[in-house]
Amino acid sequence: MGPVTRRPTRDGSATLYSARYGQPYASEHGALSEAKSVFLEGSRVGQRLARGETVRVLEVGFGTGLNFFVTAAACLEGSARLEYTALEHTLLDAPTVGTLLYGPLVGGVVEDYLAWRDALTNVSGRHVFESGRVRLELLVGEALEQTPPKNTFEAVYHDAFSPAVNPELWTEGFLKGLVAALKPGGTLVSYCVQGAVRRRLAASGMAVAKRPGPPGGKREVLFARKPDL
Repeated sequence: MGPVTRRPTRDGSATLYSARYGQPYASEHGALSEAKSVFLEGSRVGQRLARGETVRVLEVGFGTGLNFFVTAAACLEGSARLEYTALEHTLLDAPTVGTLLYGPLVGGVVEDYLAWRDALTNVSGRHVFESGRVRLELLVGEALEQTPPKNTFEAVYHDAFSPAVNPELWTEGFLKGLVAALKPGGTLVSYCVQGAVRRRLAASGMAVAKRPGPPGGKREVLFARKPDL
């Protein structure tokens, strides 16, 4: 994985910088703002949870866990249930994530997750974390070796490192697998609006658009919707 270093972001939250990829795990304009605006609200998962629905999310690139923490907190505000599956190559340890101090910012399951993560010894493979109405399935290893179940998820959070440094997670074949995993009417969101990525999603049958990014952050982010049957 290479060394990671803590970095503050402009909205008062923190993220990590990966020496291996030469990129931060989240936007340095605002890690928390990005998690809420691009992923939770941009995918419409927040709306579904507010209606008390059971929501299934697939994330590519669990990273610091911030997208999961924000989504879990939204779930626990009401009566909904969250089933969250995340693909991660190298799972960060609890002390490293703990330095980001997400608990006071997000609440929800952060402290329970950190205690659970601290108790893990063999990190590779499949691990399940549960807290109340929130269930997390972590698949740790090569994302290309995973085959997400078809027609299962209401949303995909595509939050891998950029195509420039993590190209295998933005290929047409990999994106087709993510589209297949979505239910009809499901959404895929990402910070990445690269033209090649948008064209690959469109070729997989998605209705693709750019939407405004979070305040003070990227001007545009990606929104794609799988057509209804």
